Amino acid sequence: MEKTIKSRKRKEYNMKLIKIYVSTIIWNLLVNTIAKSILIPQKIRFYLYRCAGMKIKTSNIRSGCTFRGKSIFIEEGVFLNHNVFIDAWERVTIKENTSIAFDVLICTSSHAIGKSNKRAGESNRKPITIGKGCWIGARATILPGVVIEDGCVIAAGALVNKDCQSNGLYAGTPAIRIKDLD
Repeated sequence: MEKTIKSRKRKEYNMKLIKIYVSTIIWNLLVNTIAKSILIPQKIRFYLYRCAGMKIKTSNIRSGCTFRGKSIFIEEGVFLNHNVFIDAWERVTIKENTSIAFDVLICTSSHAIGKSNKRAGESNRKPITIGKGCWIGARATILPGVVIEDGCVIAAGALVNKDCQSNGLYAGTPAIRIKDLD
């Protein structure tokens, strides 16, 4: 009898894994293959993202964008140019009227430094927030846990590893505030 119970629990567990696996495949097919295509008009892309459970309020998302995870909150007036990559294992919030240039990487996950036999240690994840009216330049990288406050400009190629205070121009690797903006 105990073997039967263990066998039934194992089957139930395997069925849950299969359901998760299949739903992940379907989500990725919808979001990162079909909606990502250059052949899909922006309005249809918007509806596909919404059908996939993404919380977005803009249709101004260009082709080639990749989304890993569903914790994405994009407000009205946001513009995502081609090939933006959003790793949303934790919450990513992009507030209204922000523009994000092509090839920007927004990454909520990283690893602790492990021992010498495996340096990519335990995974750690932190949310990212990008405030209202920001402009993120081409190929900028935003690392886990960063808050970019309202009105910031992040220069092309910048590596943002710390919070950015409002109305500033940030540039460099790592990004530093180089100018106050009105």
